[in-house]
Amino acid sequence: MTHRTGQAPSAIRRLSPVIIALGAFAWSAGAALADRDSPAFHRGACQGAYPGWLRGVVDGYNGSATSPVENKTLILLSIPTPEVLRPGDERLGWGDGLEVGHKLGVAYGVELGKAARTPKSSTETMDQSATALGNYIQFHCGALIAPLDWDTTVMDDRGTTTIASLNEAQLTMSLAASANQIAISTEDLARCAREAEAKGDWPAAFKCRAEAKASARIVVSFADMARSHEAAGRAEAAVAVRDAQDAAEKARKAADDTGG
Repeated sequence: MTHRTGQAPSAIRRLSPVIIALGAFAWSAGAALADRDSPAFHRGACQGAYPGWLRGVVDGYNGSATSPVENKTLILLSIPTPEVLRPGDERLGWGDGLEVGHKLGVAYGVELGKAARTPKSSTETMDQSATALGNYIQFHCGALIAPLDWDTTVMDDRGTTTIASLNEAQLTMSLAASANQIAISTEDLARCAREAEAKGDWPAAFKCRAEAKASARIVVSFADMARSHEAAGRAEAAVAVRDAQDAAEKARKAADDTGG
């Protein structure tokens, strides 16, 4: 199989808004004329959905897209169409899957970023996005998924990101989110230990202190795992690694504050 190198699409950055608009219009017009029930369209949509989702999750987490409807047409222009896809309905299906997947991925990624940095995030939004993606994939893929080469399929206009590296970045982000949520629990356990000690409830203080220290060790292990995926996740994983390290430091501090 052959794939684009990803170099040519970098010219998109220098295009005028008018040319970009014309390109988006041309794709939209082609998609409207596509046979959306043809096997080729389904095959293309099947192949585009999950890569689009990964790109959206990473964009949403890292803040390069903050709304599920942001950059709706630019995503189609900034990601090269794999040359292995056949011209016509298959490529138009790829664009549809890419766009739908990206939109759902951004919604998920924004909330995943909140989970990695704050006490609050919307699990409902994340569940809805993941369910919608699953439904789209099931509709277009059925029992047969036509895979692309994850290691060589380029997912940006610079040729530096692949499906495989986006998948690693997403995994790093999930680890960072888990690390932060456990760190928050560690802080709660540390507070429990201090309050119990202030009341003279030594058994409760000992229990909370021991659980806080164990929880902090778990956070550190999550941060270490996140760091181990950074190279494969490339630049897209860097923010998540820092988030995981921040969570580990927060958990260590909370555990140390329990004394003992």
